[in-house]
Amino acid sequence: MRILSLRDKNLTTNSSQKGVIAILVIIVVMTAAAGISLSVVFAFLNKIKTVKDLSSSYESVYAAESGIEDALFRLGSGSSWVSPYTLQVGDALTEVTISSISGGVQTITSEGVSQNRFRRVQAVYEISSVTPGFFFGAQVGDLGIEMENNSQIVGNVFSNGDIEMENDALITGTVKISDAGNQLSGGDIGGDAYVDTCINASVGGTLYALTSSGCGVFVSESPPVPIPLPIPSATIDDWKADAEAGGTTTGNYNRSSGTSSLGPRKIAGNMTIQNDAQVILTGTVWVTGDVIIKNNTQVRVDSGYETMSGVFISDGNITLENNSISSGSGQAGSYLMYISTSSEDPAIIIKNNAIVDILYASSQFVQVENNAAMREITGNGLRIKNNATVTYEIGLQDAAFISGPSGGWTVTSWKEIP
Repeated sequence: MRILSLRDKNLTTNSSQKGVIAILVIIVVMTAAAGISLSVVFAFLNKIKTVKDLSSSYESVYAAESGIEDALFRLGSGSSWVSPYTLQVGDALTEVTISSISGGVQTITSEGVSQNRFRRVQAVYEISSVTPGFFFGAQVGDLGIEMENNSQIVGNVFSNGDIEMENDALITGTVKISDAGNQLSGGDIGGDAYVDTCINASVGGTLYALTSSGCGVFVSESPPVPIPLPIPSATIDDWKADAEAGGTTTGNYNRSSGTSSLGPRKIAGNMTIQNDAQVILTGTVWVTGDVIIKNNTQVRVDSGYETMSGVFISDGNITLENNSISSGSGQAGSYLMYISTSSEDPAIIIKNNAIVDILYASSQFVQVENNAAMREITGNGLRIKNNATVTYEIGLQDAAFISGPSGGWTVTSWKEIP
């Protein structure tokens, strides 16, 4: 039997140690490789999940956008809808909510969902409108104001021409008369007065003038600068175009009984509405001839206008009389405005207990007689006969006029929301 030497023993021990080390190295390498592999796998799986989440998120926002487009189509085409409603878009769903009209605005909210990923988009749908800004009980151009006995304007007044007031005529608010050479004469002013020349007027507030005779103490100050009437002729032309787009009726339009709807429409002729007839305006009306509304007739804008206001235009003279009533939709902030572009004096006559919201004569006088009542008058001139009253309503400065409930809608905002 062979006896191992010390050298042989050392060789055997070293070989064993090297084998153990090699095994340990292999284990460490394999463990590291496994760890790296697992990290790669986990990263890959996370990447797949992220891609899926992004895909679901994109599907959700696409569904939400599609819901907005669907709602706009329904509103624009007059299709039926019930809010809220659900729409299937591919594998995603969206719930669409359409608000009621408030101030001529509807809000559309669409919430899309795909694989529990939610995205919300909101659009604002607004009807195109014109807000002239009626800041005075009466705003008058170069022809000025004539007020007879016991006539009143309850509110403030601005005039680019003279204001002549007879016995007991009253303006309760502030009076401003622009430009050099114009004057205020007679009557009572409840507030301040701004004018070049004041003659025999009673001013309850402070009088600002350059010349005064019989008006008491005054502060020396130059008169205000003129301001134009608030509705440009181009805007009136646009409203005429809106009316004409609804079609033209050739010949006179007469109604003496029953209820009729009208507008948008151009009437190439005269118009007479009388004897308890009711006319509901569903859009802007343009009459090329004269207009007579009398004898308990009612003319009002359709309820679909809600808080918006309507326009009635005549190229001829307008006469409103004998207990006729002209009004907005019935909601606060809705009014009906009559516009006459006639060059004949007077362009508009309102008398005998007729009631109306807003009168506008771009070229000539508005004449008010015999207890007629209205909220605001704008004209190149204003003539108020005995006992008639103009009462300004706060809020008229925000009155917004549209061509009709179904026309002129635009998207003014479209964005994703939280």
